[in-house]
Amino acid sequence: MTSKKEPAAPDSSDERADAPAEESHSPDQETKAAPEGSAEQPKIEELLAELEELRAKAQERDAIFDRLQHTTADFMNYQKRVRKEREMLRQFAVQDLVEALLPCLDNSDHAIAAAQNSPDRKLLEGVRLVEQEFLRVLQNFGVERMDVGNAPFDPNFHEAVVQEETDAVPHETVMEELRAGYTLNSRVIRAAQVKVSRHPRPETSIEKGRSKEG
Repeated sequence: MTSKKEPAAPDSSDERADAPAEESHSPDQETKAAPEGSAEQPKIEELLAELEELRAKAQERDAIFDRLQHTTADFMNYQKRVRKEREMLRQFAVQDLVEALLPCLDNSDHAIAAAQNSPDRKLLEGVRLVEQEFLRVLQNFGVERMDVGNAPFDPNFHEAVVQEETDAVPHETVMEELRAGYTLNSRVIRAAQVKVSRHPRPETSIEKGRSKEG
């Protein structure tokens, strides 16, 4: 009687070889497998910090720019003021000299007035020529003689030293120049002394209106 051979049991080593190998995870790999959000959080905070720093620098830049603009404007105004002061100094540097010479012109006027009745006409013409040349030189420096004939009285240009009652001219009209007035570059350096008309009873504006209505 023949004996049956039993099949050989499978080798456990072969099963281990055929089975898929299990992956081993190191601590570094576990760290790399951490969620991405936790890694990006520090970057966002760094970007926000840089943004705040840039904002602070921008504000500092704007403040410096504003100060620079104000300083530039102040300097430009200073330059304009200095130029104006220099021009004023140039225009009126001769004022003291001109004021010292005005009495000489007054004496010339007196000489011309006295020579009006002189039979020597050459003397009169000579004095007039000297005065005209004197005035021409002063005009080169901006000096002008006022023309006040029959002008309304203006305290900015006239000094009333005499009043005369009359109805021949309007009230407070310059009737005569007693001493000449002068300007230097349109500035009054000496007012003209004048005789001014005065009505015995100056008519008020109300009375003038009533007379026109009548």
